[in-house]
Amino acid sequence: MTHRAIVEFRIRADRHDEAKPVFAAMLDTSRAFEGCLRLDWLVDRDDPTLWLLYEEWSSWDAEQAYRDFRMSPAGAVPGLAGLLDGRPRLVRLEPVAF
Repeated sequence: MTHRAIVEFRIRADRHDEAKPVFAAMLDTSRAFEGCLRLDWLVDRDDPTLWLLYEEWSSWDAEQAYRDFRMSPAGAVPGLAGLLDGRPRLVRLEPVAF
């Protein structure tokens, strides 16, 4: 079963152009991470400061390993905090059968 997550980022309006190359480089590393099946960047068409990262993972263990990596010095993204207007919001999604 594919495991999905969405990470919501609020980009500071005055740093929007600076954020693009930082996130592009971050995506290369993220997409290469073991267990990553899909990563898509989405921007709210009515609010360009709201960026969403849609993720699909092979397992929750793989997804958690990625989160742990990003929280470590090796996975930290220099300068990211200065681009954000608040902390990112993580939503982990479970499929529901109706």
